[in-house]
Amino acid sequence: MIRPLLASLAIAGLGMPALAQTTDPTTVASGETVVAKVNGMVCDFCAQAVIKVFGREDAVERVDVDLDNGEIKVAMKPGKTLDDAKIESLVRKSGYALVAVERPSA
Repeated sequence: MIRPLLASLAIAGLGMPALAQTTDPTTVASGETVVAKVNGMVCDFCAQAVIKVFGREDAVERVDVDLDNGEIKVAMKPGKTLDDAKIESLVRKSGYALVAVERPSA
């Protein structure tokens, strides 16, 4: 009885680091936040794939996926950025189609 409970807690604990990355990227003080509009994301597995791929990039501070609006919000580390071509490449690597990239106005 204890073993299944411990196994469940261990599995649940493995998902916690990914949840930490899905915080609101607008709270990052000085890094740029880029919004990628994407077609095809419909579930939590989609979101996890995107978070995993974007999270590997050195320039990325945080990633937030909005499935309802088909958006990936990427907060960059201060002084870092990703160009539109790289964002498109990461979206495709995640398995989805990029519609547009929105950057904050200067």
